[in-house]
Amino acid sequence: MSCDYEEDLTAYVDGELPPARGARLRVHLDTCADCRATEALLRTTVARMAALPAFEPSPASRRAVMAELDALPAPWWARLKTWPRPAVLVPAAGLVAVLAVSLLLTRAGPGAPLALEDASVMELAANLELAEDYELLGLDDMDDLEVVANLHELEVTR
Repeated sequence: MSCDYEEDLTAYVDGELPPARGARLRVHLDTCADCRATEALLRTTVARMAALPAFEPSPASRRAVMAELDALPAPWWARLKTWPRPAVLVPAAGLVAVLAVSLLLTRAGPGAPLALEDASVMELAANLELAEDYELLGLDDMDDLEVVANLHELEVTR
């Protein structure tokens, strides 16, 4: 079935369709056998559903469902609400403040020389000239840098 009124049939049966659209649908039902069949099926289904006894879950069923709901993990937004408690937030903010102040106090100024006592800085400075030579040699692999660095061991003693 592919009528323009197909989606309106449920609202029509439930009496929820606007009057003008309902009037057009009633005219359409006189000409469309598929829509009449669908309308009859919907009315029969609604009537049978209305004839069913009301379902009232037993207290045991209600408790079982509620226990299963309580056992579900809390969604992320509910867990997030519990995190920023003062007992957690105040010490965390204090720790962040202490770290920020210590970083500001130990931070070198713009004109401060590099700390040469740092081993990585010393190694970088020692290999800087070698790295520049490495580019001049046109080597493509960084493994060759070690070979170049150890060339002095290959020197023949004169």
